[in-house]
Amino acid sequence: MGVSFFKNMFVKETPIKLLIEHAKILEDVCKTATELVNDHFKGKDISEKVKYISDQESKADDLKFDIRKLIAKNYKTPYSASDVLNYLHNQETLVDLFEDVAKKLSLNKLDLQDDKIIEKFMELVKQAEKSVDFLENMVRELQKVIDTSYANRYVKREKKEITKVEDIEGEADKISLELGKWIYSQKNNINPIDLIFFRELILIFVKITDVAENTAEVLYAFLNK
Repeated sequence: MGVSFFKNMFVKETPIKLLIEHAKILEDVCKTATELVNDHFKGKDISEKVKYISDQESKADDLKFDIRKLIAKNYKTPYSASDVLNYLHNQETLVDLFEDVAKKLSLNKLDLQDDKIIEKFMELVKQAEKSVDFLENMVRELQKVIDTSYANRYVKREKKEITKVEDIEGEADKISLELGKWIYSQKNNINPIDLIFFRELILIFVKITDVAENTAEVLYAFLNK
C-alpha cells in the first residue's frame, strides 16, 4: 500500500481525472466569486454570478458522487478509500465556502464608503484566490507524479506548493486582524448589522485559506506514505 496508493487506485486514470475536473470547478468558482465581490462593491447586479456558482457547486456534487461510486466499485481497501475521500471532502468544502460567499452577498448590500478598507478586503479575497490556484496546481501535478512513478522532482514540487499555501494562510490572518480592528473602531459609526455581515464575510475568506492549506497537506501526506 503506502506510496503505491495512487498507482493501484488510478489504473485507468478515470478517478484522478475526475479529481482534476473537480479541482477545475473549484478554481472556476473561486475566480467567479472574486468577480462577484468586485461587482457587489461597485453596486452591480450579482444575481447571475450567484446562480452560476450555485450551478457549479451542483456539478461538483455530481463529480463527488461519481468518484465515490468508482471507489466503492473498484477499490475495496478502506485505507485507500479513506485517503481519497478525506481529500475530496476538503476540496468539496472549499467549493461550498465560495457558494456561501455568493449566497451571503445576495442577502445584503454592503456599502462601506471606505475605499481603503474595500481594497484591504479585496487583498484578503485575492489571498484566497491564490491559495486555490496553488492547490489546483498540486492536483494537476498528480498525473505527472503517477506517470513518473513518483519521481522525486515532482514530489518536491508538490511540497513547494504547500509552502506557498501556508504563506498565504499566514498573510490572510494578518489582513483579517487589520480588518477586525477597523470593524471595532466603527461600532458607533456603521449599522451593527452591516459590521456583523462584513465580519462574517471576512471569516469565510480566512476559512477558505485555512481549508486550502489543510487540503494541500492532506494531498501531500498521502503522496508520501
